[in-house]
Amino acid sequence: MAEATLNSELPPLFLAPMADFTSPPMRVLCAAQGAGRVYTEMVNAEGICRGSEKTLFLLETFPEERHVWAHLYGSDPERVAEAARRVEALGRFEGIDLNAGCPVPRITAQGAGSALLRNLPRLGEMLRRVVKAVRLPVSLKTRLGPTPATPTWRETLRLAEEAGVANVTFHARYTSQGHAGTVWLETLREAVAATRLPVFGNGSVVDRASAVAMAGTGTAALLIARAALENPAVFHFGMGSAVAMAREHLALEMRYRRLAERFSRLSAEAAAVLTFRRHIFRYFKGLPGANTLRGNLMHLHTLADLEAAIQSFERV
Repeated sequence: MAEATLNSELPPLFLAPMADFTSPPMRVLCAAQGAGRVYTEMVNAEGICRGSEKTLFLLETFPEERHVWAHLYGSDPERVAEAARRVEALGRFEGIDLNAGCPVPRITAQGAGSALLRNLPRLGEMLRRVVKAVRLPVSLKTRLGPTPATPTWRETLRLAEEAGVANVTFHARYTSQGHAGTVWLETLREAVAATRLPVFGNGSVVDRASAVAMAGTGTAALLIARAALENPAVFHFGMGSAVAMAREHLALEMRYRRLAERFSRLSAEAAAVLTFRRHIFRYFKGLPGANTLRGNLMHLHTLADLEAAIQSFERV
């Protein structure tokens, strides 16, 4: 299996898709630290079909990237299938990952994300259409159900099997929980045992102990999300140099934003600064001066400002 990990006693560790975060800079950083597979940000299938430049920009990759899966969301099975065909034609991706788990209201209000768990016939049709539309493997990222009182994971697995999906990732929470609260490992274990499909696990994997706990359910892979934003070295459970990683990330962000200058109203530097302000304080979380940095983010306007902020932590 190409998706190897530096932790031989654990299944492969992948970078989970995260809206606004898993762009090429973050993917490159995490892959270098051991993430065996990476996913794009959530990309709107309708925007792909309409040829939106801003949407298509989310599908950019760097030439050195490997094992990248495009992560798509939508509510119309036909349009999602068409988007998948267009993504496959780009020739950049190893597979197509469909979202049926995002709990954010602006997504669910469209009937997409975890709203599909309340419309299982539509989810099943979407899976079938996308699998038929492309030659690439198709995977599904979802949740255990809308609420603990209304689990849908058994039905979701059945639909995935019938459609010919390659694997299913369960964020081992319910939609009603958002991104906090109990991770239902025993239910995840049941899901693993209930299907012939590879089941991946996701949800509060932040260190070796939590990875071992989730791996104990029998999952074929583990996806790491928010912990990677603070420390890309989490994929081998090390602690990389925060200063070095922040500098590398900023350089990659500038490289990425130069690709957008053809349609963006912002310069590459201005766009990189705005984006990196969402990242920089995470690298230095818990260190002396981190709270001050977070309070001063709106005063960082240039690359020089960001470099000065990073440099201030070299003495910590």
